[in-house]
Amino acid sequence: MTIKEQLNNQFGFKNDNLLKGLSSEVYQLLTANLETYSFKAGNFIFKEGEKPKGIYRIKTGKVKKFTHTNFGAQHIFYVCKEQEYLGYHAILSEEYYQDSAAALTDGEIDFIPKADFEKAVNTCHLLSQRLLKNLSHEFGVFIKTTKLLAKHTVRERAALTLLILEGKYANGSTHATEIIIQREDLASMVGTAKESVVRMLKDFKDEQLITTKRSSIFIRDYEGLVKVANLF
Repeated sequence: MTIKEQLNNQFGFKNDNLLKGLSSEVYQLLTANLETYSFKAGNFIFKEGEKPKGIYRIKTGKVKKFTHTNFGAQHIFYVCKEQEYLGYHAILSEEYYQDSAAALTDGEIDFIPKADFEKAVNTCHLLSQRLLKNLSHEFGVFIKTTKLLAKHTVRERAALTLLILEGKYANGSTHATEIIIQREDLASMVGTAKESVVRMLKDFKDEQLITTKRSSIFIRDYEGLVKVANLF
């Protein structure tokens, strides 16, 4: 298994297969009232404390999942990429959203109403099994992310965050992956101040690990960043 595959297994939700292989009846139930929305970077998908209305599947673009600290700052704990689902945790727990989701980039998202999703879960054992498996895996991802904040230095966390984001933004091109992210959002993921992230990126550039262009970041030396991240 490559390092990229290991990172995806450890820090990715891997829920893109949630609705694959379901019976035509269940799939029709889920998609009968499906709607597709366009969103701009910065638009909210849902907000912490709101009552859930349904689940979402990202068609194009990237979405950040985050909570707010007592000081009003954002703590981004996950970035969703294309084909991933979000919003089902609050429905399954019958609670309000415990986090917020907002667009990192422009894109499109599919929306499945809550009533249709609940009917499908109650009638399809396979879907229920997948949800249980996904929730269990996602809990492990949260634990690993929490450990990073406690065990790794800011420099190590910054390197690892770039490696994780590279997997989120990769599109199969032979060119270097363009990671488009505002420095405030990157600082939120790393768990440090924006000024610290800016200094860290400058250090990485000086060490020829990355290059930057406005808000975009390109990894030049993947193996070098892996060493800095101190993962293995």
